[in-house]
Amino acid sequence: MITIGHALVRVNGPAKESARIPLEAMKRHVCILGTTGSGKTTCACIICSSLASHGISTVVLDRTGEYVDLLSHLGPIILTPAENLTMPPFKLRDGNNPLSSQIEDWISLLDHFYQVSYSTTMSPLQARLFRRLMSEYYHGTKDTLTVSSLITKLEDYERKVEGLGGWTESIEALISRLHPLTVDLVGLTFDVSFERFDPAQLFQGKLTIIDLSKLPDDRARNLLSQMVMKKTYEAIRRMGKTEDLRLAFVIDEAQHLAPNDEEYVSIPDICAMELRKYGFSLITCATRPSLISSNILANSNTLISFLLNNRQDVKTVSGFLAGDWEGGYYLPLRFLPVGEAILQLNHPIPKEPVVIRTWRFHVEVSEGQ
Repeated sequence: MITIGHALVRVNGPAKESARIPLEAMKRHVCILGTTGSGKTTCACIICSSLASHGISTVVLDRTGEYVDLLSHLGPIILTPAENLTMPPFKLRDGNNPLSSQIEDWISLLDHFYQVSYSTTMSPLQARLFRRLMSEYYHGTKDTLTVSSLITKLEDYERKVEGLGGWTESIEALISRLHPLTVDLVGLTFDVSFERFDPAQLFQGKLTIIDLSKLPDDRARNLLSQMVMKKTYEAIRRMGKTEDLRLAFVIDEAQHLAPNDEEYVSIPDICAMELRKYGFSLITCATRPSLISSNILANSNTLISFLLNNRQDVKTVSGFLAGDWEGGYYLPLRFLPVGEAILQLNHPIPKEPVVIRTWRFHVEVSEGQ
């Protein structure tokens, strides 16, 4: 049982009972929403601390560095880009996976990266060029092709096809989006031939924080997050189905990885829809619920919403609360004090939403474990 605070008789009223989330409900995912400073990060930290006390493996994608600071007393494993975390995008997987399928996986990864970072995908011609160059390079070698080496090959190929309509433009588009992955700290994370990440290290019953704040921009944070999630997805699928809660995965500022785009199914979307039976709990945090994927909201059995001051955000959350709200809006969402939230728990069946007051972190977390 995860205890996050107290249920209230009314807003700012006396405590009624403990506000708890059953561990079984965690497997059907949690969404934590609220404006900056309203209390959602504190709530997520309370959940992480309680999961750690239960010995449940937990991973946090920390875009701001807040979790590193707030959870340092738990002695987490901290993975830092360019130091103990490097991930070459085009490294061959171990095993007997056909090269053609690995190339398609790389194209899929780039499509996800382009979608959340540039609101587009690879064009058919760009994908065709990428397949050709990768097939040529990995014919007879297992040495990892670095990003900068791929750019050099694209530049060489550009000279060969000069004058062919559309080819130069396609190559230049690829180069312009790959080049930032070779610069400074980002380059030390991605533009390398060796990998320092093993998804097995995430399943040791400990808290792991991936400190994305060390990277200089959202594009690099997006790609590293997507690569970690993709490898975690593959690893947990190989483990097989389970009734236990195997891994909790926290995504801070989830709108960056799972945007509200009806035509795009993100990697977090796929994890939310497919991994429940594998003991995977997705915990997403966002300041603007109207900007994150509706798949994330629809597949989150537990919703915790702190103060929202945008009309569209209030309407979005109201649509997931039990009850028939007048005009489609649950107005108390706009008047919640800092640290108070609406808890919608749909386990084992949908319940009426309640107002809760979360604990002040570090003070009474130990009492609720």
